[in-house]
Amino acid sequence: MLFSLLICDFLTARPPLDESKALSVDKLKPPDHLDGLKLEQDGHLNKDFHKEAFLGNHEEIDDDPEEIAETKLKDIFYKVDTDADGELSVDELESWIMDKINSHLDEALEENDHIFKHLDPDGDGAVDWKEYYMHFLMAKGYPLDKAEKHMEDYDVIEMKMEERDQLVRYKFRWTDADTDPVDNKLSKTEFLSFRHPEQSKLMLENMLQTLLNSLDRNDDGKLDEEEFSALPPGEVEDEEQKKMDREWQEERRAEFKKVIDSDRNGVATKEELMAYVDPRNPHQGKSEANNLISMLDDNKNGKVSLKEVLHHKDIFINSKVCDVKRILHDEF
Repeated sequence: MLFSLLICDFLTARPPLDESKALSVDKLKPPDHLDGLKLEQDGHLNKDFHKEAFLGNHEEIDDDPEEIAETKLKDIFYKVDTDADGELSVDELESWIMDKINSHLDEALEENDHIFKHLDPDGDGAVDWKEYYMHFLMAKGYPLDKAEKHMEDYDVIEMKMEERDQLVRYKFRWTDADTDPVDNKLSKTEFLSFRHPEQSKLMLENMLQTLLNSLDRNDDGKLDEEEFSALPPGEVEDEEQKKMDREWQEERRAEFKKVIDSDRNGVATKEELMAYVDPRNPHQGKSEANNLISMLDDNKNGKVSLKEVLHHKDIFINSKVCDVKRILHDEF
């Protein structure tokens, strides 16, 4: 029943689609990961945030051999070290990090404009869900004629369960973004909220409310350290999983105390949580700069040397072990 609701309104008129100009799935799907955001959409800490803030969008070094990855880290270090004194200060890191975060967000805006224009060939300033749906089917390799028939009888295409699940999730996100007016169509601004909710204050507020609904056990509209670090319900018997759970909790406790609870009173208000997740908040740069220094500054002189960056290169270069841990604890 839920799946049939995704296509029930297709029969209204629309411009013809050009099968030869179908977008890829990667272009169409809203990213599960939010660029430049400290929290994932499921409320987990973004394990790659420190790396993204330091490396930016164009320094993909995960798959590089170690020596090449180190060379890239050195190049970035010298770019950040604007006074060329061989050490990175808080101010240098803050300026660099805000530049990287803003680059993330600006590129998302450009990409959104390009995709929206492609999905809105008649230029009426709105993309209907059915138009998005049709492009999704073509991106998955279904021919246009079969996709059109599917809109009238969804049994025409025997979609994989994962594809149906994707569309259901996307439809919920589409509905969340469809706010003014609620018409099952998205304006360019609403489409940006659909694909990149980190760009929308309303969507960030909705995300935080979802987080509070999940974690705020006493319903006081705030989070304390215990609530933020609470494990999902359910018994875990495997010792390795228990160890990973403890590490997960320790990471969240540290993040809560060091970064989220800015006034150090043991409670995070909605305002503190919003300041924490809002990527364009200028506080992000200073907070992350201080955070990086606390992790990298081995000699405790308040700055970071190249030697210290390379000593902690695992923060910036993902290992397969780290990836496995993240995958195993990917959901609440």
